[in-house]
Amino acid sequence: MFYQLTKQTLFCICLALLLVTMPAYAVKNFKVSGFGGGHQIWFETEDYDERNPDTDEFYPVVDADGAFGKAINRAGAGGGMIRWTFDISKTGGKGGTWYFWGRIIDPSNQSDYMLVKGDPDDAEIPSGPPFPATNEVPPFVNADDRIFEQDVPSWGWVRAGHEEGHTKELQNGENTMYIFHRQGDATVFWDVFVWADRADYVPTDADYQSAQLGTPVEPVGKLANVWGQIKLAR
Repeated sequence: MFYQLTKQTLFCICLALLLVTMPAYAVKNFKVSGFGGGHQIWFETEDYDERNPDTDEFYPVVDADGAFGKAINRAGAGGGMIRWTFDISKTGGKGGTWYFWGRIIDPSNQSDYMLVKGDPDDAEIPSGPPFPATNEVPPFVNADDRIFEQDVPSWGWVRAGHEEGHTKELQNGENTMYIFHRQGDATVFWDVFVWADRADYVPTDADYQSAQLGTPVEPVGKLANVWGQIKLAR
């Protein structure tokens, strides 16, 4: 009787901890790869886990010729936010310096800002909406947070030099990236994002196509794993 109560108590404790620690959102459709001796995690931009506000005012999902699926179009206005949560442990990689790339169209060098929660050099994620926008308005700093500062007239992977916001410190396991407006306008399209842990890795369309589909761990699956460990420990 005592053992049964103890087991039930452990189950309740583990359930409570799981509900507290598991993220409210996470990218469920993603790919992983190990090209160049490193680790990469890929996801299509339309698989975001939050837009705020959740309308097409700032980050509409659109059809775009040449995209692998749909694409995010920049509506050319400031005040919104879009985010993606991803788990680098799915690649076999660990926390440390990672490099961000996007497959985008940006014919007139209309950049935006990105913050990563947990990066020691990034400011606290701002609250909103409306969210801060325009050039170097706090908390954004061009030297650390600006992304896609490059002319990309047709679909291409950027940014090769890893300047500014394209280099971030990621944590073990799950990380969340947030993008905010700086200049992005209706000529800008985002198709696929990838994070890589080697500075010398350069993504290609062929790499994305041949990367392996990832398998997210759903909350139910996490709970089953915890309960199985409790039963094995008896």
